[in-house]
Amino acid sequence: MPIRLTGIASGLDTDSMIKELMKAERIPVDKLLQKKQTMEWKVEKYTSFNLQFSTLRESLSTLRFSGGWNKSDGNGNTVRLSTDEIVAKVKDFVSKYNDTMASISGALTEEVYRDYQPLTSDEKAALSDTDIKNWETKAKSGILRNDDVLKSALNDLRGLTSAVVSGVDPEFDTLSEIGITTPKYIVGASAATNGKLILDENKLREAVEKNPEAVISLFSAQGSDPQGKGIFQRAYDAMNTAISSVTRKISGGNVTNLGLVSQMNQIDKQVAIKNEQLNKREDRYYQMFAAMEKALTESNAMSSWLAQQFA
Repeated sequence: MPIRLTGIASGLDTDSMIKELMKAERIPVDKLLQKKQTMEWKVEKYTSFNLQFSTLRESLSTLRFSGGWNKSDGNGNTVRLSTDEIVAKVKDFVSKYNDTMASISGALTEEVYRDYQPLTSDEKAALSDTDIKNWETKAKSGILRNDDVLKSALNDLRGLTSAVVSGVDPEFDTLSEIGITTPKYIVGASAATNGKLILDENKLREAVEKNPEAVISLFSAQGSDPQGKGIFQRAYDAMNTAISSVTRKISGGNVTNLGLVSQMNQIDKQVAIKNEQLNKREDRYYQMFAAMEKALTESNAMSSWLAQQFA
């Protein structure tokens, strides 16, 4: 870009004037970039959920099958896990389930601060790093509030708490029968509190000691219909569905449903076009002011000449 010398004849700060004019011209670009920033935050949040969903899913990868509850006795023989080991596996599931439910519920109900939009580059330049961080924390809040994919995942997981597994011992065909329940619904309590699992370890241990195969079947049954699938298989399927749905949100599923990444790429193209237009407009402003400077210079010269003639 050539060096621009303006304002010499008029005494006006034309650089500042043009900067203010361009600031107004850049508002549509700033809005596009703010929209992209919001999308980037959503991708980060979705990616975080996919990692958590994957963690829960992978913890069930082998346990959803009956053979996943076996071990070697050290002599080359395959035996069932001990009571303590079975209880430990179930406790781990309850813990991961509750963590996942708390995360989903928190995102779905997180407060939205509508007055806090993503900062523009000019706004960031005027703030300290701490102020930027505090502002963006508010701007990100509630970004997935009432999200349809998370709602679906929440409902699928919550459905496990009352599920009846057909084809297994009717004495142990629900989670409540082995000591895993949900708290009584409390009006005003958080969704995470109302949706979490409560484990009565003593009742679980009694059930395992009484009929370990029945308890294992409750988790690992592989029925030919959905009702015949064990709890861990259903949870595994729920997480698979959630991961696929979140991935489609990020990357898109078809031409009529663009993912966030594709939408951000489109914004980049729009911004590039608009920036090129703005650069041309800025050059025209400088040309206009340069022409004005030239006219003022010529006018001043003529005034001086006339003044000398009448002196």
